Amino acid sequence: MNPVKTVAGAYVKVLRYPFEQAGKLLGGRDPRTEAADELRDEAQETRDQARQQAARRKQAAARAAVERQEALRAKEREDRLTALEEEAEALEAEEDALAARDEAKRLKEAAASVKARR
Repeated sequence: MNPVKTVAGAYVKVLRYPFEQAGKLLGGRDPRTEAADELRDEAQETRDQARQQAARRKQAAARAAVERQEALRAKEREDRLTALEEEAEALEAEEDALAARDEAKRLKEAAASVKARR
């Protein structure tokens, strides 16, 4: 039988149930239970971190979606403004054409009346 040094510094003979023997020497706690508790705590921390990361990703995705919507709205406003500017230019050109036609008609009528007076 080989002695084994434990965490508490006591020597325990390797018997049929060394973990139970070590647990008794360590104050009634089974090292396997402690290891299982540590693993459980680590797993819980990992799950918590995963949840936090998932929440951060959701928030980032939501922010990105809002930014995309705002960019689309800005693009639509810009497109509408461009269309309105083009329509205004077309209306100005039409107004100029109408004014020129009216002026030409007036001059033609004036020339006809001058000829009629002669």
